[in-house]
Amino acid sequence: MPRTLVTVLIAACVLAALGSVLLHQPAVARGGDAEEADAGYVGSQVCQNCHQEEHALWLGSSHFHTFERAGPENMPPEVLAGETVQHDPGSTTFHVEGERYYAETIGADGKPQRFHLTHVVGRIRVRMFVATMPDGRQQVLPAMLEVPTGKWFDYTKLLFGAGGEDWLTPPVVKPGDGSFWTGTQRSWDARCAYCHVSGFEFRRPGPDGTGARYQRRQLGVDCESCHGPGAEHVEFREAKLEGDDPIVAYDELAHREALGMCLQCHLTGEVLARSFELGGDIFEHKDPVLLVDPERIDAAGRPLELIYDGTPMSVSRCVSEGKITCITCHDPHGSSQPSQLRDDPSNDKLCTTCHEDVAKDIAAHTHHDPAGSGSRCVNCHMPFLSVERGHGAVADHSISTPHFGLKGRRTAQNACVWCHQAGLNAPTPVPELDAAALEKQARAWYGKGVEPKPWMQALGAARAGEPDSAGGLIALLADPKENRILRASAMQLLGRQAERSPLAVLAYTRDEDSLVRRHAVTALARLEGEIVDQALLRALRDESGFVRIAAARAALEGWRRVQQNPELLKAILPVLTRDAEDGPEHDMRWFRLGAARSIAGDEAGALQAYERVIELDPFAINTAKEVERLRKKLGRR
Repeated sequence: MPRTLVTVLIAACVLAALGSVLLHQPAVARGGDAEEADAGYVGSQVCQNCHQEEHALWLGSSHFHTFERAGPENMPPEVLAGETVQHDPGSTTFHVEGERYYAETIGADGKPQRFHLTHVVGRIRVRMFVATMPDGRQQVLPAMLEVPTGKWFDYTKLLFGAGGEDWLTPPVVKPGDGSFWTGTQRSWDARCAYCHVSGFEFRRPGPDGTGARYQRRQLGVDCESCHGPGAEHVEFREAKLEGDDPIVAYDELAHREALGMCLQCHLTGEVLARSFELGGDIFEHKDPVLLVDPERIDAAGRPLELIYDGTPMSVSRCVSEGKITCITCHDPHGSSQPSQLRDDPSNDKLCTTCHEDVAKDIAAHTHHDPAGSGSRCVNCHMPFLSVERGHGAVADHSISTPHFGLKGRRTAQNACVWCHQAGLNAPTPVPELDAAALEKQARAWYGKGVEPKPWMQALGAARAGEPDSAGGLIALLADPKENRILRASAMQLLGRQAERSPLAVLAYTRDEDSLVRRHAVTALARLEGEIVDQALLRALRDESGFVRIAAARAALEGWRRVQQNPELLKAILPVLTRDAEDGPEHDMRWFRLGAARSIAGDEAGALQAYERVIELDPFAINTAKEVERLRKKLGRR
């Protein structure tokens, strides 16, 4: 049977199955579930008319399944059976009523309540469940499922902030806290939906305080999320017009464009500017997590917790020098391989296409049996790293080499230890060897090649709080050709000790790289004096929107600076206004704006901003009290 005919038949079967599922979807509450048509967009079903093979693959992809309505096909057996699952420190009892699902667990008042379980997220490592609250907000429920083992655990196990050496102990979270599952930290609307639905647009609640908090084009990531609106493309093809097809062809994009397309979502960080233009600087769209947090990522750029692959990839020489992109190895439409890889991960051609010299004599390079697991490229250069406090594992996308002696109270397991001490998803069978023996042998084979690189040593020393670490950071910053993520990480770490190196901090507020400038400007919050205030005023006029936001936030920190400097206060107000308008779903942006307006004497404007805070966070008690005070003073209802 011809391949094209097989593809069409597969697509037809998948579509038929999908149609059956959609016809039997449970009724759902509001909360972002109403589809909205966007101008210029045609929908994935129209794309399927011509792109049947890609559409069939997409229907089985992680992009399609990244956010789904709850239904019998994606509910674990415990939910369908209405069981109670334990997830220390609490439990959840599931209920099924017709086609609706409920999770009974502790609510914000500390008492057990039933919540409408409407959506499911994740299929490979961790499966999460989203409840639509009575007021229309969507929140991630506390019960999570570790998919490979079937174990249940509480979302608080993924939180940071325990402190000290015992990183395995999560912080204590109580009902009513912002980090409790009903709080802003677990808001699906504000924290997650942007990357899990297509055509995300924030929506305010209605006059009664209820209603969906966002609208979208489609659940999951659809065709037009990556290829752009398709109406003109359809017209171009049907009319057989001449010229350039007005659709984004991913495999024809330049390196920077291709990376930016994926990193819009596959990069952990705060979205500071909602719109992102293809070919633009991704770091002017998202403020990336850098190599500074000892609980999230180590000094080599390897994840310790769930950091999406954007940051590790950004420090990889394969990306910066080899110019690979996500689609070099992954098919965004989907594939039969794990993680939507284009080929079996054990096939070294994914790497040896570029590294031809290594392919000529694998054994000489690996010192392992060329047919064994120790000679597979991904096992040494992309080992699986334990994340989510042991509940999951991700491949190391820094695509580097094993290092021994990296500083840090917690570092990612290197490939040698991972493989020979049975780490998560490590190959088997493999001889068990202790760390000392592994290091001795690696040094005998590779010499200084297993030593941490100078930039790793500089970042590691600063992260460890060594008193003389500023010199290494300044040396790393001094090379404008160095990787920008590394330089920005150095700047952020230097900023933590800004009082020791104030002249260096001030100097780098003029750096050519906006990512470095941003973190230098942020560090000015720790310094005082007229020269610092002048630097903040200059940064508030910077060409980079992110630098302007960093300056406004730094100037406002502690409030005293802007209370004493009317010129600075006047300059930050329009920046903070734009910041809040660009991220209307983020309560802290409105809170900053409200504080600045209050200091400026604009009580009506402060009230407006604070009212937005309590729309987003019903448990912001102190802000609610300030709203009540201002309403009474201003004679507002």
